[in-house]
Amino acid sequence: RAPETRTMGCARLLAAALLATASALRAPGPTALTLRSAASRPATVMMATDPYTTIATTLELVEEKRLLTKVAELGLLTKLEKAGLKLSDVEPVLVWAEENGVVGALGELQDDFLPLLPLLVSAAPLALPLVGAAISVPAVVHFGLAAASVGGAVVVTSLPDDSVTSVALQTFLAIPLATLFPALFVGAGVVSSKLN
Repeated sequence: RAPETRTMGCARLLAAALLATASALRAPGPTALTLRSAASRPATVMMATDPYTTIATTLELVEEKRLLTKVAELGLLTKLEKAGLKLSDVEPVLVWAEENGVVGALGELQDDFLPLLPLLVSAAPLALPLVGAAISVPAVVHFGLAAASVGGAVVVTSLPDDSVTSVALQTFLAIPLATLFPALFVGAGVVSSKLN
């Protein structure tokens, strides 16, 4: 396919996925928070996240930042296709998520995480070149970084727990080093191993 055709196909797929997710979310209802006023009287504040407005904002940002064009220009989808990975491979995962109630559970979390979606899309233009560079790195390097990250978590947690600050710092560093970074590096290693 030509890059413009692929870009339009990606845009349609992204729009369909976002709209399907929005329709699966519960209707926006107010969430009551109780705040204490100066006179210690409870005051109720109503807050809610409108998923349709958030997704519309996100789609506008995707268009404004030309994300799909940048993905096509970097050749990310072409590299993934050469590795045997297609966007259609995601469909069984989405079906599994719907059948096992994951989509419904996400509806319960919409007020917490949906507002982050436009922020993530705004940061995507900075991340795309990094993704392009990361998938060209040999898989061995990624797997080595995953092991080093776990080792870093072990080192951080072995430091003395002599103050609240050191415990907080250890927790702040150890959790991503032991969970997030190894998962990212192993995922990048798997993709990289299929590409190279």
